[in-house]
Amino acid sequence: MSNERIVRDAVDRDALEDDEREALEAAGVDPVAVEKKEYSYRMLLEAGLEEELADALRRRFSLPWSFETDGDLEGRSATVRGLGEAEREWIAASGDEEWQAFEATGSRTDSDDRGGGDGGTERPYPRPTPVTTVAGVGPADAETLAEAGIHSAERLATVDAAQVARLLDLDVLHVRTWRYNARELVD
Repeated sequence: MSNERIVRDAVDRDALEDDEREALEAAGVDPVAVEKKEYSYRMLLEAGLEEELADALRRRFSLPWSFETDGDLEGRSATVRGLGEAEREWIAASGDEEWQAFEATGSRTDSDDRGGGDGGTERPYPRPTPVTTVAGVGPADAETLAEAGIHSAERLATVDAAQVARLLDLDVLHVRTWRYNARELVD
């Protein structure tokens, strides 16, 4: 394959097809803004684009999953599928630095069992384990996983590997290996 063809193919992948352009315009989305990565996958869905087209554009243009980084972990935990009530509470509680020490609620703590503490403060949830402590997950992998909201080993241990692989355009075997290693780490 000639260098000219490689460059032309790369440029073609970064250009919108006519039907894609029409679908974006019909949804009120500026096609040029998509090409400039000013839209996230979530924004495309909210504009009414079909999930399949939004996913294809996200992959081809390397669009972020979402631009929402306002720290509203409680809101995000409510929208993430597959979380139990305890996980939602844990995510909401870890939204700021105050999650490390809460007012006593009258329950016994580990220090009470040892006969030492005054029971004045307790941490109801352990600190999340950084995803980079999982065997095989490097800093670049952690950034990619963060696009899907996976910031901890605990969360990685519970993901649907096939869905994460599809959404982040990763090899499903890598995601399954990471999930297995995360489960081994947090168990």
